[in-house]
Amino acid sequence: MRIDHVIYATRDLERAAARLEAELGVAAVAGGRHDGLGTHNRIVPLGDGYLELLAVCDPEEAASSALGAALQARIEQQGEGLMGWAVAVDDVKPIAARLGTPITTIARQGMTARLTGLGESLRRPFLPFFLSRDSGVADPGARGDAGGIAWIEVAGDRALLEDWLAGAALPAAIDQSRPTMSLGCIGMRTFTGASADAMVGAVPADKTEEFVRALDTTAASNKVMQEFYEGHKAQFV
Repeated sequence: MRIDHVIYATRDLERAAARLEAELGVAAVAGGRHDGLGTHNRIVPLGDGYLELLAVCDPEEAASSALGAALQARIEQQGEGLMGWAVAVDDVKPIAARLGTPITTIARQGMTARLTGLGESLRRPFLPFFLSRDSGVADPGARGDAGGIAWIEVAGDRALLEDWLAGAALPAAIDQSRPTMSLGCIGMRTFTGASADAMVGAVPADKTEEFVRALDTTAASNKVMQEFYEGHKAQFV
């Protein structure tokens, strides 16, 4: 089990691809139209995983499919942005049996894959859906050389995500809207390249100023306390 791809919802594939290349230096390659979904895509291959740019190409057809309707709603209500992620597995059947989710087929230009958990993922985007490509279908992300998807951060229910993944170790972090620190597991260090003497910290963007003020207060207090303790220490030397 590994992170396969992340979906970016956009109104215009060409414009989104141009912006990504200009801002991040990664190029999108041609994708195609999904059979019966009213959607089409472009692929940003990253090596181990990829970013899928997804847009509506037929509004009427999209409205009649779960993925197309969810994409339309995302664009209308929130605008462009990340809307989901997928995990690649060897076989979706045992996962569908465990979760009680239906298996569906997605096809694009002769390439097919089996999905499960898509509906739940669309309703709760912090949950991934599961994907297994049919025999002979290449991984769209394999041709890239950007280093792959090192990790992903989502906001949601940690316990539910862990249960959804059956405890599988994936480089995924849950945004709980509070600063956190970790000595890091071997999986995180492998994917991020963090050295053995480094500690990882994460601070929500909207709490950065509060966090910095707290650090300043702590540093000032420590300075005063150090002077106090140095004075007491001198009495015992």
